[in-house]
Amino acid sequence: PFGGMFGMGGMGGGPGMRFSSSMGGGGDPFGGGGFGGGDPFSAFLGGGGMGGSMRGSGMGGRGMRGHPGMRSSMPSVAKQYDVIPQGTIVSLKGLVNKSNLNGDRGVVKQYISQSKRYVVELEDSDETLSAKPENLLQHVHVRIHDIQSQPELNGETGTIITWCPDKGRYSIYVASLKKFVSLKPCNVILDSGTVAKVTGVESKPELNGRWGTIKNWVSESNKYDVQLSSNQIIRLKVENMIL
Repeated sequence: PFGGMFGMGGMGGGPGMRFSSSMGGGGDPFGGGGFGGGDPFSAFLGGGGMGGSMRGSGMGGRGMRGHPGMRSSMPSVAKQYDVIPQGTIVSLKGLVNKSNLNGDRGVVKQYISQSKRYVVELEDSDETLSAKPENLLQHVHVRIHDIQSQPELNGETGTIITWCPDKGRYSIYVASLKKFVSLKPCNVILDSGTVAKVTGVESKPELNGRWGTIKNWVSESNKYDVQLSSNQIIRLKVENMIL
């Protein structure tokens, strides 16, 4: 998906993500200028160390501090466990009418429940786009787990770059190793708080297609506790939750 830019022709199968031409960094595509010490998205929209999103930083919270009266006057909003949080960094994929935007990067600004679409602000522009959940790939941090053929990868952390549907694998950039790896969902542990989609559940197929928030990972069984709503938490295999 990254073609000639990074010499990654062998990792194809999913849409590539376009990067700014000012990256720099020599042999490390995410090192040096602008990417914040190895995290490819740490500098995006000023979100140093944000872990794949800008949750809680600059989305209205900063300006409210020091004004308790304003905070108390705001109506409380019920938490939505099936909605990708504002500030999450994404790239566009699978667009048909605006296929030229596939691979472009942006940030989630809002979820419109009536249309079940997200408003995404595109990088390096003031343009916004309304997109379905299936047209977004979240660039979140993950931990690698239970790789038998390359045990040295286990425990390493990385950032999801693309999803290759033909292979059923994520392409993940591991900053500490300065390399990309292609891994199945069963070997990728998503951070707690990540919102992902339920897929491949045979015992309860009615759950497939729903979205939920990962509460925690149960290492003994390699399963997630997933919160679907305020009163429903289920336990699913790691491979049954994808971005």
